[in-house]
Amino acid sequence: MNEKEIRINIRYIGGEADEHKLDLYNASTSLLGISKALAISTQAVISQGNDIRVKGAKIPDVQFFLHPPKKGSFIEVISILFEDTAVQALGTSVVVASFWDMLEYSWKIATGQDAIPKTKTVERIIKKNELINDELKAVLEAPLQQVHRPIDDTDLKIQIIRPRTGKVLVLDSSTKNYVYSKNDGGLKENVLGNVTKYNIITGYGRFYSDELEKTVPFNIDKIEMSVEEESLLRWSLYKASVRGGEGKIYLKVQVINDNTKNVKRYIVKGTHTDENNTQVS
Repeated sequence: MNEKEIRINIRYIGGEADEHKLDLYNASTSLLGISKALAISTQAVISQGNDIRVKGAKIPDVQFFLHPPKKGSFIEVISILFEDTAVQALGTSVVVASFWDMLEYSWKIATGQDAIPKTKTVERIIKKNELINDELKAVLEAPLQQVHRPIDDTDLKIQIIRPRTGKVLVLDSSTKNYVYSKNDGGLKENVLGNVTKYNIITGYGRFYSDELEKTVPFNIDKIEMSVEEESLLRWSLYKASVRGGEGKIYLKVQVINDNTKNVKRYIVKGTHTDENNTQVS
């Protein structure tokens, strides 16, 4: 059987970590977030971007293990075992590089850092799915909030390290501020604009807000949205694509802000075509 094992070192430095201790609740929450985020990024690369999971649960043909910490430092060791089917999905010669590239790329964009794919595999995944960045940012947000739990007002940082290669990325107070979004934008009615991109399978898209004069990522609330309301998103996209400025609709949205009060994304809860809440025919 063709298997590949990848080891990851998670190093906590600064603050209490330099005294070889961390608050138990914060540390356990951080490791839980790491397990979820790893599962999401791993599934994204194995599925070639076709399966972006909302939850970081167990995935087929891949096993995750926690090993005893290294002596003399606060380093947690994690191994990921890719079984034969998962290895074949990517290719034996590229599975390791592709995994590390997707991990670095997805976690960086989800924490507000610049990232460019380094492998052809990840570059191909990003190119064929124009909304994958928005999806990854949204689904990784909650796990990465958990990862950042031990980071407070001290200089504590979390390093993701590839053995024999070095640091892949660093999480600190600035990345924590980015991932800790707030729902203090509240519900907003009659947000006017055009849908510029939309994936009918995942419910993710982008919306040009006339008020903000910029494009905002969104995902739909599948519980509250009716079939008719969802069809308006597709109608707006079609009209805008064939007739320029046509196809404007109003959205009812939950505004998601970052900690600096900038709009990060919308959760769409309803749609209509004018301020009297009239549906398009």
